[in-house]
Amino acid sequence: MNHTPDGLNHPALRPYKDSICATARPCAEITLQPAEHLTVWQSKLGGQPYWPEDMEYPRNAKGRPLHLLAQINFAETPPLPDFPEKGILQFFISHNDGIEKMWGMNAENPADQRGFRVVYHADIEHEQDRLLQDFRFLAQARQTPKSNHILQRLAAFWHSQRPGLPFEHACAMRFERQQKYASLEEANGVFLAPGWPPMDAENITSEFLEAFCRLDWSGHRLGGYANILQEKWRLGGPYQDHVLLLQIDCDAPNGVMRHGSGICHFYIHPHDLRQRDFSKVLYTWEFF
Repeated sequence: MNHTPDGLNHPALRPYKDSICATARPCAEITLQPAEHLTVWQSKLGGQPYWPEDMEYPRNAKGRPLHLLAQINFAETPPLPDFPEKGILQFFISHNDGIEKMWGMNAENPADQRGFRVVYHADIEHEQDRLLQDFRFLAQARQTPKSNHILQRLAAFWHSQRPGLPFEHACAMRFERQQKYASLEEANGVFLAPGWPPMDAENITSEFLEAFCRLDWSGHRLGGYANILQEKWRLGGPYQDHVLLLQIDCDAPNGVMRHGSGICHFYIHPHDLRQRDFSKVLYTWEFF
């Protein structure tokens, strides 16, 4: 459920309405739609990526090809401040094979892109014969080598029970421009009102918290604010000024984290976003 400004008229929130609204950031809410026929150019979750044939395909530190998590074609999105107005932005992750954990995330260094990659194509090639079309190497990379050694066979079986990718099938994306307000977990999640006590994560009434949580930060999203569960590392440190680039949320009806409760975040510094520099993007997974 996505909130509307009417949600701020709740008696517990009304005195703080101006302070909450001051934190608003535009975003593009993403709706997934399962689709069998997806072009390489369109916005989507999973599927075959747009990839010029003369470019080196992204691989992880082990030399294994990465897999497309999400692709954003900005010709299909509403305009957002600082975001590109054209081109294609791609998010690649690792296939879980027992070596890469959390689909290429490095928990010690979320900016380490050896297990994932964010790629921006400012200019799009529209001639399909100039694009990579044979992606059989991705399926081959997912296969586990057979072994007669009992420990290796047990390990292969255990790995086969883990989700290789966090989604089951490709989906098309549809976008709707909205706005989100800072949550209590954000650095600017401190709300003031004349004659009323400040409200933040450390000092809050149950009435305010109940009404505020109805604003809801769940769902798939480009820009805006994240649905933060545990990411305290982003506050008060070198990543405090980073903003949400993309959120992919648990979405069982569309096959995303069907057997789990995870949420994926990509963050970027506003300066890097304006410069179209996606080499220092942060990548994290959180679980309920």
